[in-house]
Amino acid sequence: MQWWAILLLLFSGMVLLLLTGLPVAFSFLIVNMVAAYFFLGGIPGLIATTTGIFSSITTFTLLPVPFFIFMGELIFHSGLGLQAINVVDKWLGRLPGRLSLMAVITGVVFAALSGSTIANTALLGTVLLPEMRRKGYSKTMSLGPIMGVGGVAMLIPPSALAVVLASLARIDVGRLLIAGIVPGVLMGLLYMTYIVAGCLIRPGLAPAYDVPETPLGERIRSTVKYFLPLGFIVFMVVGVIFLGIATPTEAAATGTLGAFLLAWAYGKMNREVMKKSIYGTIRLTVMIFMIIVVSNTYSEILAFTGAAPSLVEFIVKQQIHPLVIIISMMIALIILGSFMETVSIMMITLPIFMPIVSSLGYDPIWFGVIMLVNLELGLITPPFGVLLFVMKGVSPPDTTMSDIWKAALPFVVVDLLGIAILIAFPHISLYLPNLMGMK
Repeated sequence: MQWWAILLLLFSGMVLLLLTGLPVAFSFLIVNMVAAYFFLGGIPGLIATTTGIFSSITTFTLLPVPFFIFMGELIFHSGLGLQAINVVDKWLGRLPGRLSLMAVITGVVFAALSGSTIANTALLGTVLLPEMRRKGYSKTMSLGPIMGVGGVAMLIPPSALAVVLASLARIDVGRLLIAGIVPGVLMGLLYMTYIVAGCLIRPGLAPAYDVPETPLGERIRSTVKYFLPLGFIVFMVVGVIFLGIATPTEAAATGTLGAFLLAWAYGKMNREVMKKSIYGTIRLTVMIFMIIVVSNTYSEILAFTGAAPSLVEFIVKQQIHPLVIIISMMIALIILGSFMETVSIMMITLPIFMPIVSSLGYDPIWFGVIMLVNLELGLITPPFGVLLFVMKGVSPPDTTMSDIWKAALPFVVVDLLGIAILIAFPHISLYLPNLMGMK
């Protein structure tokens, strides 16, 4: 069978099963088993596939995933993130779009603490959205910033999804985690620029209001008491990886310990917090590991049948500029992101994209970063972006899905601008990872 026919059968089979509502992992598992039977030699192929399931998840690379998830769950359920929001509130003055800017700043900070896009959006929506509505903020300037910055958690470490992408793409986990820092901050700055510019042009989007003056001493005390200790957790994860003191797995473990001790020191740790955190960690970890299991099998089938190598050879032989190929990949990811879940997109595309990227001579870390930004974009792309539905869940009853879609669109444009900047200037993504290599 021709390689293109194999690709078409595998892809169409997965899409059809996903459209039936079958869970992602089971949809891929069915396709993999059928493909293994027909393309890998019948029963021996099924046996080899089953054996491969165990080897695909018994790897040191994946150990940071449950730690990062547990750390984010502890910070979310203990309410440590709320303290950071209060500190930022005291430092912001009468800036245009003050509450929208607060959403972006605290969203970036919380992204560096939890790594959970859903928790990030849910927390900011629950805390800031009611106040935004009371102050007369438009739906664009209230809903949009919260959804936009929610996806930044996918970029800035600790990010479980970055670990999953690195594992599936077979690239260095530590370098990819560190590579996401500057692009994550860049996305936050782009959001803030849009907010300030929009509010200056149309002040009615975010009406100004009187802000009580907070004494400098109180602001400094709040920062030292509630903000700096959170910075210690960030260092326990990001700093030790960057300095080469610890592996990503060790850093994830120390960061989780730091989050536990900090919650305990503030008196926020109790049985209910621990119960919710453990349950959330188990649920998300099992889901991610199930998807990784079937993804590795999918990659092996593509390699064994010759579909993936043939596709790479076909593309490389075409007289097309390599950058056009990269842009075409980004367009494909944007289309998939409008309809599919993040890890599913990774599973389908990475076994095909990464060999092409390597053959074209591009740095896989750079491509991993722009892919993460693109997947972040998919979280807020109508009609099926995950964060759109999270936003709906925490919004007032009079907020329609149409309102949420309209609020998300300007931030979709900002994300596209961010992707273009990162493609045009690869050094933005590679600066910090290259410093790691110099140590």
